Amino acid sequence: MPSSQGRSGGWWSSLKAFIIAPLIFLIVLGGIFAYSGVWPPMVVIESKSMQHADDSAIGVIDTGDIVVVKEVSSLGQVTTYLEGVATGHSTYGEPGDVVIYYKAGMSKPIIHRALVGVVYNSTGGGFDIPELAGVPASMWSVPGEEKRWWNLQDSVELYDIGYLGVTVVLDLKAMLDFMTSPTYSGQPHGGIITMGDNNWYTGTDGTLQGKYDQKWISAVREPIKEEWIIGKARGELPWFGLIKLYATGSAPDYTPKNSQVNLVIALVLIITVPVAVDMLVDRYRKRKGQRGKG
Repeated sequence: MPSSQGRSGGWWSSLKAFIIAPLIFLIVLGGIFAYSGVWPPMVVIESKSMQHADDSAIGVIDTGDIVVVKEVSSLGQVTTYLEGVATGHSTYGEPGDVVIYYKAGMSKPIIHRALVGVVYNSTGGGFDIPELAGVPASMWSVPGEEKRWWNLQDSVELYDIGYLGVTVVLDLKAMLDFMTSPTYSGQPHGGIITMGDNNWYTGTDGTLQGKYDQKWISAVREPIKEEWIIGKARGELPWFGLIKLYATGSAPDYTPKNSQVNLVIALVLIITVPVAVDMLVDRYRKRKGQRGKG
């Protein structure tokens, strides 16, 4: 018959497991929050606007991934795509930072890449885009006008953008008209133009055109202000966000199949590896005890 000491030892071991596991989780979560500076410190990716292929890949933001959100206190802490081209700074497979932003009227925050920064020119009434001066001249043009980066009021075209090399036609006039209309409650301003890596369409001339947020998202018709930015994406926990998406019934049909397979494999390993290690350790202890008795 097992001794009371043996029974109490088994009970204490089980209790420790229930205490230690949540404690470790809280410590890890606390560390992530200390690094992030915002709450919640992580977001689950629900769309494919940042994917680079139908299959998911480590190092790219895919549907069902979890990313850490790093606090941003100023626009100066965000590197845009054009700045990344000039400096070599890249995240998630492309130049520049990926930002998470939210403004009134949006149903949920958006996580897209910072494409280019624009500065409102209050004297001329247009936008200055100093970043254009730092990239190759072949990357941009000002249709119908001299090639300059200051006081632009109509449009600017950016070429060979992103992993697909799309053309992005920035309709500056539409943004300026919106911010100077009688129904606009604020003052014209600059900020950041944003776009998902995977947001594009085929133009009438057969070229791939980038779908930037300020033209294609009705709730975002102006440059992103500093105060709208929640943070920038840093790091990635692939696949595990699918647990939330399936639990809430919000997993889209286009969820990468390999992400689903990888999640199942990861969960199986998480469950079975500790059990197998525990069994091996227990067997080793028993054998060691038997040799000691012999």
